[in-house]
Amino acid sequence: MQIDNFFQMNDWEIEKFLKVISFLQLLFLGLIAMDALGLKIPILRELIPLIYLLIVPGILIIRTLKMHKLGSVQTLLFTVGLSITSLMLLGFLLNQIGPLIGIAKPLSLIPLITTISLFVIILSVLCYWRDKDYANPDYISSEELLSPSTLAVLLLPLLVIFGTYLTNLYGINILLILFILILALIVILFAYDKIPKKLYPLLVFIMSASILFHTSLISNYISGWDIQNEYYLANMVIINSYWVSEFNFVVNSMLSVTILAPILSILLKIDLNWIFKIIYPALFALVPLGLYDTFKKQTNYKIAFLSTFIFISFFAFYMEMISLARQEIGEIFLILLLMVMISEEIDYLRRSILFIIFGVSLVLSHYGLAYFFMFSVLMVYILMWVMKYPKIQNFVNYFFNLIFKKKIKFYTKKDYAENKILNLTFVVFFFVCAMTWYMFTSVSNAFNTLLYILFLMVKTGIAAIMDPSFVQSIAILQASYTPLHSLSKYINIFVQVLLMLGLLYLILYNKFKIKKEYLTFMVISAIILVGSLVLPYLSSAFNTERLYQIVLIFLAPAIVIGGLAFLKVIRKILNDQFNLEIKNFKDKSIKILSVFFIVYLLFNSGLIYSVANDDSNSIALNSSLDNPVYNDLENNGMIWITDHGANLKMNYKTANANALGDLIVADDYRAPILNKFGVYGASLSNSTNSSNLTVLNKNLTKQYPYKDNIYFFFGTNNIATNSFVLYKIVGVTTTGVDYVDAINLFNNQSRIFDNGGSRIYIKTKAK
Repeated sequence: MQIDNFFQMNDWEIEKFLKVISFLQLLFLGLIAMDALGLKIPILRELIPLIYLLIVPGILIIRTLKMHKLGSVQTLLFTVGLSITSLMLLGFLLNQIGPLIGIAKPLSLIPLITTISLFVIILSVLCYWRDKDYANPDYISSEELLSPSTLAVLLLPLLVIFGTYLTNLYGINILLILFILILALIVILFAYDKIPKKLYPLLVFIMSASILFHTSLISNYISGWDIQNEYYLANMVIINSYWVSEFNFVVNSMLSVTILAPILSILLKIDLNWIFKIIYPALFALVPLGLYDTFKKQTNYKIAFLSTFIFISFFAFYMEMISLARQEIGEIFLILLLMVMISEEIDYLRRSILFIIFGVSLVLSHYGLAYFFMFSVLMVYILMWVMKYPKIQNFVNYFFNLIFKKKIKFYTKKDYAENKILNLTFVVFFFVCAMTWYMFTSVSNAFNTLLYILFLMVKTGIAAIMDPSFVQSIAILQASYTPLHSLSKYINIFVQVLLMLGLLYLILYNKFKIKKEYLTFMVISAIILVGSLVLPYLSSAFNTERLYQIVLIFLAPAIVIGGLAFLKVIRKILNDQFNLEIKNFKDKSIKILSVFFIVYLLFNSGLIYSVANDDSNSIALNSSLDNPVYNDLENNGMIWITDHGANLKMNYKTANANALGDLIVADDYRAPILNKFGVYGASLSNSTNSSNLTVLNKNLTKQYPYKDNIYFFFGTNNIATNSFVLYKIVGVTTTGVDYVDAINLFNNQSRIFDNGGSRIYIKTKAK
């Protein structure tokens, strides 16, 4: 039986399309009204509004723009991207205009429902007026939808959810280990052509969401560093029903956190913890799906699948990104910009409109990614402009011919003329848009951050090039590791060698369908990657792992292509030296690479270390790992101190506590939770590296002379081990941690709170 393809509603007959939109609108309003009357329907109350908010505004915009036959993946990603943009901009406009027209709490339930509903009604009228004559629906076979292979794929997230439940409650991670092994099995089945190609997009999304959930669902509370600040700022918007743009905090400029998260929490009636732990990772799982579609259009199914698998296998994807909510949303818009850039289904005018919308959305979502894209697009434009001239081409080809005995094909003037989206107008527009937003929100904090990094890079100059004290990536490469961790380091280095080999192969031959502008982005990304190994402060500004995760968005296919090229060289050596002919070489190459990338996953996921009892770095597979992961007792301890602390709240308008306020101190793994509650806190590593009480008191009194009281927060691990965790920092790099004995540290101090999993001591100011 054939059913209408829900993922391509923009191709439906207009009456049916608007009936579905109206039905979702009524369900959305009805469920909220029933909830207000005390008649909450579990699951549906959260699920239907989520579908409505993430699908309806975007699909209406697509239909209003008369965009059709985009394919399921492209339509889905454009729909969600445009819906997120709509929510951020509507929330921002309501926040700014609402108080002017008498709405004291613009970001509260009724104003939000009214604004979004009116927006949907206006778009519905517009799309009927503009697109009422179009109807060319696509269909999905119910047999394919309910096939055993499809249903088996859909069971993967359930395995992860139950696995994290067992881990959180009983410390049993066997199901999560099984999940990683199933991922490896899927790649084996892929290599042997046992998975239908039609299933690849669904498989990529489910694998991505599942591997994100296997870490994000550890603990009932958000984990990590940056996300604690993101939580606080979003929660303040929910509490005040208003966003204060003047907060002197860099994250405050990111509407992906300060507007989108509160809107979702308010309208879905889901606690902010779960918005960040479930909804944001599920949205972030669309990034690999968009990458797969982008890679497939320019290479082939197998290279696209393996490239995407590499992207989701790198540990930063599922270990670090779950604590960076703003970057999760920002990368969605970065992928959408790439999809628009290479799209052949959309005409120039609509591509330009989408490019501007997603460019603005990237600026509003994540300043780091916006700066990365701003630099990249500028360099791509300059490089394409320079390389169109024959004299420049001849000069470059002289060296390529000298080294590789091969000339490369450059841009022709026709190529440059046809590439209208990446023009000077867009480059200037994006630059002005980014600088304007970052200069006039959050007291120019995001703009000042950029200037400060540039200042440090210029100040240190040539003397700091490749100096581990200033180049974080070099310090990481030089750090000492256990044998297994050293092996992992060399595997990652070999992957980057394959990356460079693949990029060189594409420059010299490019036998695939990779667009020239996309190839130029790959070159610029590779230059940035090399720059992170050379230039001072560049890798530490982004964080080395995060920077590498970003460049993989562009460069992941080069790794697979480099692997294929490397195996070709091996084959030639075997043939020339040993007269060994290998049949079906292409298929065998994919199988060999698949096995290698499975090993890459097993190391990155921490499974190898977990099995070998070698200090696994995974919060999912290593229950004894000390990390910024918090439990109920620690959360309750922070709630108590914020309720009973005399004066702990941070004043984010000045980024300072009140001059005569109090201070709370924790070790480096417990300090992030202070940010979640917006208290004025400090890490012990900023105060002492000694367990001597006299030294600690002296340092704290000297550093914070104006504080009346200083509180000390002990977490569960502090109590269990009688120790504090202090970072070992060399230059700009954290090379590890020290455990400082805390047994006698507070013998003479007052313990004012103890619930078994957290303790709080107080040190009153010496008179």
